[in-house]
Amino acid sequence: MRITTALPVTLAASLALSACTTVPDDGSASCPTVSRDWQAWINAMPGPDAQRTLHITGSVDMPTPGYSLELVGGPADRMQPPGLRFRMEVTPPDGPVTQVITPTEVRYSEPTPYSQIREIMITCADRPVVVITEVPVAQ
Repeated sequence: MRITTALPVTLAASLALSACTTVPDDGSASCPTVSRDWQAWINAMPGPDAQRTLHITGSVDMPTPGYSLELVGGPADRMQPPGLRFRMEVTPPDGPVTQVITPTEVRYSEPTPYSQIREIMITCADRPVVVITEVPVAQ
């Protein structure tokens, strides 16, 4: 009786090579999957040179320390009051870093022309991160 070992070897080689395929990087690998403590508000306090300012804060879990996160404003919808869209841009750290989940603060503050905002949607790589539905106005 003749035993052939070519099939198991061929199968093992095929499986090993299939693990070497590349996946296109759409940026979602760097996007946070866990976030918390999101708040947004409009500061409309009176005073000399006062200007309405939108503030957004939150915390996201990143896979290592050293990530920098930036919220970039996008379009507003046409409803009244409007909903605003933001994109989270994630920049990974340079060089080797410890692999430990790190809570990372996100902050945004810019003047706004809006006296009220209905909602704020934040996305990362076209995936939703959070929708903030309460945006109080501090007067």
